Amino acid sequence: MKDINQILSSIKKGEYAPLYLLMGSEPFFIDQVTKALSTHVVDESARDFDSTIFYGKDALPTEIIETVKRFPMMGSHQLVVVREAQYLDSNIDELLPYLENPLQQTVLVLCYKHKKLDKRKKSYKAIAKTGVILETKPLYENQVTAWIKDRGLRYGFNFNPHALPLLISFLGTDLSKIDKELEKLSSRVEAGVEITPDLIEKHIGYSKDFNGFELQKSLGKRDIEHSFRIVRYMASNAKKHPITLTITVLFNFFQKLLLFQGLSSVSKAPSVLGVSPYFIKDYEAAARFYSMKQIARVIGFIKDADMKSKGVGAQNLPSEELMKELIIKIVSV
Repeated sequence: MKDINQILSSIKKGEYAPLYLLMGSEPFFIDQVTKALSTHVVDESARDFDSTIFYGKDALPTEIIETVKRFPMMGSHQLVVVREAQYLDSNIDELLPYLENPLQQTVLVLCYKHKKLDKRKKSYKAIAKTGVILETKPLYENQVTAWIKDRGLRYGFNFNPHALPLLISFLGTDLSKIDKELEKLSSRVEAGVEITPDLIEKHIGYSKDFNGFELQKSLGKRDIEHSFRIVRYMASNAKKHPITLTITVLFNFFQKLLLFQGLSSVSKAPSVLGVSPYFIKDYEAAARFYSMKQIARVIGFIKDADMKSKGVGAQNLPSEELMKELIIKIVSV
């Protein structure tokens, strides 16, 4: 299996494999490779003739084989993309004769979003011999931070240290959603500009003062009044601040705080916690207010709130009331 950067680099150089199997649980990378192939394999003027998209739910293997065996009409290659290829899984081996001997003039792309093709299948083994396989996985939070920095540079800007955790607090780790907002930023700020919390608030529309990141800092200091103010604001802007995302932010914070309390040296914290050294001070501050035993109880409260937010054990409690209940439990632990 190849790294995504290697795959994208080869595509940009015009070095195409006849087969691509793109699978796994991070759809952004699958879309990224598919988009690169669509851009480079077939000229825009020839796409009506030499580019075909199938959907696994509706396509028959015989239709796909008939199409991939055609020669390109306008250019040197034709592109055939099968989206939702996981729906072909039960009869994927009907493509085996072609997968074992693909045409070099055809680029066949099989997209298995949130699924994987069984490595024991003959089809997988055939693709592995002559094609490219990309297995995607969601990035951890610390990996998302590095990924945002890299994407920002590609769009022509860099980030103030406060801005990165703010973005993750707002958007979670959904790479497609983050990239869409970065693209929006790139159209509204000049190249070379440092992205600050103020710019995020202005152009993306999230408050730099009332968000999940500020809530975790406030709870880290056991500041109940400010925590309530943040929750009230977030509840009044529920579309931008869904409770599930807020609970995830708090869970990650206290889970890392538990790890922090167990460290023999603060110098190890950035690598163990997977956060920037700049933010270790927030964990140091919170560690003065919560013991390991208390943190373990807080994590239990957060898990309970998560279940209630999904309708388990709660009688339609509004999000604001549920969060207030959680805050009281946390600061009173």
